[in-house]
Amino acid sequence: KYDKKPSLFINSFFFISSMLALVISDDILTFLIFWELMSIFSFLLVIYEGSEESRKAGFLYFLMTHIGTVLITAGFIMLYLKTSSLSFDAYKGAADIAILAPAVLGFSIKAGIMPFHTWLPEAHPVAPANISAIMSGVMVNMAVYGILKFLFFFGPGAGPAVGIIILMFGAVSALFGIMYALAQKDIKKLLAFSTIENMGIIFMGMGMAYWAEAANFPQIEHLAMLAVLLHVINHGLSKSSLFMGAGLIDKYTHTRNMEKLGGLSKKMGQLSVLFLIGVMSISALPPLNGFLSEWYLYISLIGSVFTGNLYIAYFAVIAVALLSLSGAVAVAAFTKLYGITFLGRPRTEHASNAANPHPAERAGIALPVLLCIFIGIYPYPVISSLNAVMLYLTGGTVSANPFSAVSVINPSRPFSLYVPGAAAAAFGAVLLILFLYMKFFSNGKIRIFNTWSCGLDEKNRKAQYSGGGLSSSIMKVFSSFYSSASEINFERDVKKYFRSKTFYTEEINDIFEKYFYVPLEKYYLKFSEIFSRLTDSESINVSLAYLFLALIFCFIIYIFIIR
Repeated sequence: KYDKKPSLFINSFFFISSMLALVISDDILTFLIFWELMSIFSFLLVIYEGSEESRKAGFLYFLMTHIGTVLITAGFIMLYLKTSSLSFDAYKGAADIAILAPAVLGFSIKAGIMPFHTWLPEAHPVAPANISAIMSGVMVNMAVYGILKFLFFFGPGAGPAVGIIILMFGAVSALFGIMYALAQKDIKKLLAFSTIENMGIIFMGMGMAYWAEAANFPQIEHLAMLAVLLHVINHGLSKSSLFMGAGLIDKYTHTRNMEKLGGLSKKMGQLSVLFLIGVMSISALPPLNGFLSEWYLYISLIGSVFTGNLYIAYFAVIAVALLSLSGAVAVAAFTKLYGITFLGRPRTEHASNAANPHPAERAGIALPVLLCIFIGIYPYPVISSLNAVMLYLTGGTVSANPFSAVSVINPSRPFSLYVPGAAAAAFGAVLLILFLYMKFFSNGKIRIFNTWSCGLDEKNRKAQYSGGGLSSSIMKVFSSFYSSASEINFERDVKKYFRSKTFYTEEINDIFEKYFYVPLEKYYLKFSEIFSRLTDSESINVSLAYLFLALIFCFIIYIFIIR
């Protein structure tokens, strides 16, 4: 549908090129220029559909990303004032807590970490599916790159408390992100909230690695950093494949609402298999790649408990609990996504009339899915290539041999530690045994039964289990995480207990938006009105007085801060 809109591909080209140039920038000016170009072209892609929803999401994204840019620029300016240099080489070890705070905060907004996440579930779903795949799988990693640069290259000496703060922000973001993903009906919005969860997991690894460096535990630092870098790759692969799959579902069914789908495995057999593998990867199920990076994070968190540091022991235990809970909810959320979308019977005509995607479209999804399988089964080449990055970030405090420091993949201890190849072999053996059992012990007859439909007519599509029904019990247990509003309307009364039609609507609201951003907006508007009344004057003398006060304010900044 974009054949007559070539600007989509032009904007995509510059969007990707700006990210490539960003990571090879080695001074302030080029970094900020390409950072701004990345933000502008991604904004143009978010609003590309031209709908009211996309324009609203685009404005929110534009506002939040430029708040982050201001904070990042402030961090760079303070580095320049401290070193009198624009080159990154001069900033090694120069960043203190006053410099790290605004920079990390600015990058966190771009990463979509809670509570700065409000733009992400709005912007990613409305963008074209291929752009959503790049934004969620790649662009958010640019923020991770910036944080790693500031924490481990510019300012590794800010103290272990910084690492603990980042760790807990990541843990809370991981849990809240996947909790809100569970409540979604829109496929792309569910995937967007899942991105928040995975950014939280990456932040947990960065926080643990920073604490371990400050506390001088190189083995834990190495494991945590390996978890971060692996999860950046793993999340990028699995999430991009899922967003592209969601785009194909939208293209061939004309809806992203999973409640209007169902039975797509019969219409899109190969896509359903690829989507299932992507779902298993993002849910961190072995022997796929998502499990591997989270395994290293678990090992680093558990290892920190035995360091003798009481503070990190408390926070690490809490982080392990939150990470475990978020992992369990992730399995439930993606079981809902896959089951309601691909299994059962078609719920609407959208699903009944779905067509099979083109082989080229399926091949585009198959490539990252195959890489998910390869990294999960045989991660050693990827770990070896990441070792140089880990040595760069940690200052060469660990061995150059990636397998000597990471005992988790040491083949000499296969029974007490996770070995990806052995796990994959065991998984394949189980499948083979099940296949042989069904082959030789079944009577060979095919039994045909009607699907049980809750005692109702099989033709009643609404008799199937719904996505809301699947997640409602979990959401009731964790009702404090949600701010929900429901309403029941009756079209016409027949008798007291007999209705012709009943309409039930439920809206899940973000508690951060309800209790933080909405009150903040009200206070901002009140302040704006007061300021507008104070400055709205037709007198030239009053205008000159304001200008004079502004000049004095700038002079004070120059004298006491810049000089």
